[in-house]
Amino acid sequence: MSSNAQVRRRAVQAARGESPFDLLLIDAQIVDMATGEIRPADVGIVGEMIASVHPRGSREDAHEVRSLAGGYLSPGLMDTHVHLESSHLPPERYAEIVLTQGTTAVFWDPHELANVLAVAGVRYAVDASRHLPLQVMVAAPSSVPSTPGLEMSGADFAGAEMETMLGWPEVRGVAEVMDMHGVLHGSERMQEIVQAGLNSGKLIEGHARGLSGADLQAYLAAGVTSDHELTSADDALEKLRAGLTIEIRGSHPYLLPDIVAALKTLPHLSSQITVCTDDVPPDILLEKGGIIALLNLLIEHGLPAVDALRFATLNAAIRLQRHDLGLIAAGRRADLVVFDSLEKLVAREVYIGGKLLARAGNLLTPIAPAAGVTPPRDTLQIAPLRADDFILRVQGIRHGIARLRHIRGARFTQWGEVKCRFVTGKSSCPPASV
Repeated sequence: MSSNAQVRRRAVQAARGESPFDLLLIDAQIVDMATGEIRPADVGIVGEMIASVHPRGSREDAHEVRSLAGGYLSPGLMDTHVHLESSHLPPERYAEIVLTQGTTAVFWDPHELANVLAVAGVRYAVDASRHLPLQVMVAAPSSVPSTPGLEMSGADFAGAEMETMLGWPEVRGVAEVMDMHGVLHGSERMQEIVQAGLNSGKLIEGHARGLSGADLQAYLAAGVTSDHELTSADDALEKLRAGLTIEIRGSHPYLLPDIVAALKTLPHLSSQITVCTDDVPPDILLEKGGIIALLNLLIEHGLPAVDALRFATLNAAIRLQRHDLGLIAAGRRADLVVFDSLEKLVAREVYIGGKLLARAGNLLTPIAPAAGVTPPRDTLQIAPLRADDFILRVQGIRHGIARLRHIRGARFTQWGEVKCRFVTGKSSCPPASV
């Protein structure tokens, strides 16, 4: 009998009262994602599995009993679309931060790695995250390069590369299909990529920014099933009505009040609403948080806390085809978060596979890097630079003033013009303008 089968058999016996639980969590208020109720219950755990959710005080037999003192017990939070590279952290350091915040599973699109290192970059993502207590589901990047013909990248992925990566059990689907126009106009490369995903039976993530009407319908007809590029509340509703899973993202906070207001007009909140971070810089990840910060914003804008939590738990588990996650129920994995309040979510305790991993924002045991996995190094291929290379010059101008176009904005591009003075061919532009 395999170890998994043995644990499941022990869980069956413990649920029937024939043997003790390994861990019994008592005095909890269960946030029930299936019904929307908050109800008192105790949770018995065997190995990494929930064996029983039963009335308070009805069982006492366990090797360890821990009181949650009336805390709200939720399934672990899930991020349905993230680029870990945006955190500027290796996977183990990223995991240490988000686990303390209550995020226990992520769907990672490593397309920045792949655009530099090709398939080897995705292999690194798999190997470097396999050992983590954070459940990391890796996606096969479809956007390598992100914009064909306009970028230099370390590879050019098509059907063959996608088939290779989708053949790995750790790769759970095709990452965001950014070349929307290639899909709509029947580009051979994009047809190969999407068909590889369809043949694998795995997820196909979307990137449907600005698509509406017939083009949106065509994008779904091609086989894409989600979108995190929402541009307005109306856009979110159109995509939800079309049948896409919408992934509300934290990097668009200005949209959240309107999206929440629109969702509250619906007679039913679909299981096809999830949440994601997409890109979170390291300072924001540390200071404000990842998924937890997004959920708190949704609650602040009037979404009931149970609905916000459902987006990040049960709905996310359904989307990511992880039927072992997303509910506090017998047979599910014991990845759990304890909150003191549902008005503002702060993870008091985090359990991974039935083991206490974090308390009060602190990881109890550091996470080591993956053994035998060498992080990529020296990947920037550029000629040696001198200080003089950073001086702005304009051909034909040595003295005087020139009006130059410039770009401002880290996330949204803003075009503008600025006056720069040139002396002996070197510019002195106002620092705030460039």
